[in-house]
Amino acid sequence: MGGKTLLLAEDEMYVAMTLSDLLTEAGYRVLTAARLGDAIDVAERERIDCAILDINLHGEQVYPLCERLRESGVPFFFTSAYGAEGLAEEYRDVPMVPKPYTCDEVVEAIVRQMDGAADGAQAR
Repeated sequence: MGGKTLLLAEDEMYVAMTLSDLLTEAGYRVLTAARLGDAIDVAERERIDCAILDINLHGEQVYPLCERLRESGVPFFFTSAYGAEGLAEEYRDVPMVPKPYTCDEVVEAIVRQMDGAADGAQAR
């Protein structure tokens, strides 16, 4: 796990700071963004191993970022208090970690997504 870079797109400052600290302690490099444009900028300039995405960032849906991550082959998952019913149809296959969550639940989702991405790359 060491050295993997995560993008955390979360607009609730306390949640972002707490999760970032916990993930850093778990050995990840965490890049945070609270706004959609900032998250897209990070994804375009950094090598991201996995992304953790709140669906709604200050009133903007995160889907344009999802498109870029998919095009780049970066695994991602959603976190939300609203549940999967609020997802756009084309993203219903993406895993969701419901809020409130524990750090362990998020780390498990990161590992599953990165393992799945590695399996997909090997299948190609």
